[in-house]
Amino acid sequence: MQDKKQSPPQPAPRAKLIVLALAVALLGGWAMFAEMKTKDHAGPPLLVYGPGGPYLPMRECAEAFSREFSIPVQVVKGQPEQIAGRVATDGDVYYGGAPYMMEDFILDYPGVVDEATVRQLFPRRIGIIVRRGNPKGIRGTADLSRPGVSILDVGLENMEAFRGDAPGGTKNVGLHVTSGEEGFAAWTAHPELDAWVTYRSWFVRLTGGEAFVPIDGPGGLRGTPVALTRRTKRPDEARAFVDFLGTDAARRIFQKHGWE
Repeated sequence: MQDKKQSPPQPAPRAKLIVLALAVALLGGWAMFAEMKTKDHAGPPLLVYGPGGPYLPMRECAEAFSREFSIPVQVVKGQPEQIAGRVATDGDVYYGGAPYMMEDFILDYPGVVDEATVRQLFPRRIGIIVRRGNPKGIRGTADLSRPGVSILDVGLENMEAFRGDAPGGTKNVGLHVTSGEEGFAAWTAHPELDAWVTYRSWFVRLTGGEAFVPIDGPGGLRGTPVALTRRTKRPDEARAFVDFLGTDAARRIFQKHGWE
């Protein structure tokens, strides 16, 4: 029988950050961690706000970051108008579901987001979710305008161009909701809906045997923006979390939830 070897001591959170900072300096891919101050005990969490679409991978990344660096992070989801006041009051980081959503938030709530810190994370593929067996034979966006096809429309997803809607028109839309989370619930509750032009990230959560018809090419991809807020009192820690979101470890988490 082999003797059990004593495990080497684990590096302290500060040591981990020093190693990460050196890696950052060598690779040149993230912001520097030179000013990071890590506490041995968990203090108040960084507060990260954004919509429900990217919430699951964002929360999982926050948990991974907290385990690695002993910096607690809390992710709070909500529609932009519901959380804007909280972002302005105590938010450290804000993320959007797509580039235009970040742009709209900055325009609608000036002075809340630090525009200089906006960066794009991993993209999501856009496509068409259809029912099990694809009974309407939908092979692409051109099929969405056929008579008898009932489409689910999610306002915040801004998919009119992919559906081929005329300006101001909502051809073949059978149901309109506001957010992706509402869309997910509506798709499950209304089997009469035939198609939903949306992100693959919603498709991977479905369990009804649906199929996903991707919209290929770069035009079928949208990035996931994230930025620091102007009011954050912990910019170094907030920046460290945003830098973590750009790592391979974070990408694997996002890919598990349907990102590219």
